[in-house]
Amino acid sequence: MTAKPVSPDPTSESGAPGGLAASLPDSPPDAGREPLVVAILGPTGSGKTALSLSVAEQFGGEIVSCDSVAVYRGMDLGTAKPSLAERARVPHHLIDVTDPDQPFTAGEYSRRARATLGEIAARGRLPIVTGGTGLYLRALIDGIFSGPGRQEDLRARLQRSHARHNAGWLHRVLGRLDPVSAARIHANDTAKLMRAIEVCIAAGQPMSAAQVRDPLQGFRI
Repeated sequence: MTAKPVSPDPTSESGAPGGLAASLPDSPPDAGREPLVVAILGPTGSGKTALSLSVAEQFGGEIVSCDSVAVYRGMDLGTAKPSLAERARVPHHLIDVTDPDQPFTAGEYSRRARATLGEIAARGRLPIVTGGTGLYLRALIDGIFSGPGRQEDLRARLQRSHARHNAGWLHRVLGRLDPVSAARIHANDTAKLMRAIEVCIAAGQPMSAAQVRDPLQGFRI
């Protein structure tokens, strides 16, 4: 599968450049073909929202947010989250789905977004992935390591041990469990070191050996 993201055209008053309109289907895809997903990507203020709304209204689409801040309730100021009026025009998904004090990983986004894409396609609608979080998009398209879930007791023990030892202790532990992962994780990156150790212990094998990606199947992007 080859991803073909579409960037907003700041010179277009409607937000939908003619080249994009010409590249999209003007009728539902053949029953035997994979459903289409349109990706509209770009930084904050680049016109993604206006473009995605225009495309959705013209082609019967629904918007799947790809933004690591928009998933959180209450984080509205300075985030360019679509307004309530904009969300009323076209169905939006994966906005305001969790609270700021709850963890929400790229893996969780990928799982929810993939399920949402399937539901939209099943309704005969056009899924439009819109946002600027590259990690989320890569997790959605290319897949992401789906390892063991968080082990809170283990993390608490690692935190206590880390506090008792010097700064390089976690890195040395990972070096014994998984030298490959230790070689690519900085000794000061506590979060990644703890996750790698957590996976090694919970999975019963080095994280580097357990990592398998799961590319998105069943869609044309």
